[in-house]
Amino acid sequence: MRSAEPLRAAEIGVSPRRRARAGYAAAAQIAAWARAGTSAPARLPGTAEGFAEWTQYPQPEALDPVSGWRFFYHAHAVRERLRAEHGHFHIFTPGPAGGMGFTHLIGISVDVQGLPIRLFTTNRWVTDEAWQPAAAIGPRASRPRLAGASPGDVARWLENLVVLFAPDIVALLYARDARMGSGIGPDDRRFEDRRLRIPSQMRVSLAAALRRLAAA
Repeated sequence: MRSAEPLRAAEIGVSPRRRARAGYAAAAQIAAWARAGTSAPARLPGTAEGFAEWTQYPQPEALDPVSGWRFFYHAHAVRERLRAEHGHFHIFTPGPAGGMGFTHLIGISVDVQGLPIRLFTTNRWVTDEAWQPAAAIGPRASRPRLAGASPGDVARWLENLVVLFAPDIVALLYARDARMGSGIGPDDRRFEDRRLRIPSQMRVSLAAALRRLAAA
């Protein structure tokens, strides 16, 4: 599994204190869902009727109408998942300024309890995104704008995870670009290489991240 060394939080404009607050808020939300017998995936419209592989939840994707940020959740076939993975969220930001479409910021895999276990980036063909380099979208990890999407509790929870893991997300985006090669353009064949689905990824733990921030 490819990994990336986290960048200093100061380099992307999010302090350890703010990351810790976001992490504790995310953990508190998971605990609240657990007490209610639910989880982030189970809160999404459509899952109450039964969870199906490859189906996107919700449909259409959850969209903040003001910011243009959006997300959805789905799961691949069991043989294509991490051993502990239930499914994963894809989080998108708006496309290039003045342009159309959306750009994939990060994927977040969760286990059956809804705990985050992996962050990953994707090749362009996976989501048919409007590609933007790490330097353009990395800073957005420090100021996610999903809260206007529905369901709001899941959207706010995802915002908190993005802030908590912002240095890791930025590092993974730069690792993605390094894997794809320098000077890539919209017609580069690597964008359509079906053998290259995930250019960069790393395992994560909510508890471990909070312990590191507390120690710091």
